Amino acid sequence: MLKPMKMVAIGFYVLAFLLYLLSFLWGFSIGLYVLLPTIFVLLIGIAVNLGLYKKQKYYVVPLITSIVICGITYPLWHFLVLNVDDAFIFFPFIFFV
Repeated sequence: MLKPMKMVAIGFYVLAFLLYLLSFLWGFSIGLYVLLPTIFVLLIGIAVNLGLYKKQKYYVVPLITSIVICGITYPLWHFLVLNVDDAFIFFPFIFFV
């Protein structure tokens, strides 16, 4: 049986995959904009998996973790959109086209 936090992390991973799939399907219109919340949800899932969102007396660690994740998400998305071709961003789905 998985621990409750692991189940929450798996939920975040599934949501990130679904957003990634929708980003691929909407690739010709708003797909790259949907990629931004995909990265955010994936990083939140990693933080939950690492145990950074545990019940604590003070909420400093989850707050700082969320701020850092927001600070990482936009530059990473900006780098992907400007410098990486769409064929490489959506490489796992290129075989379905």
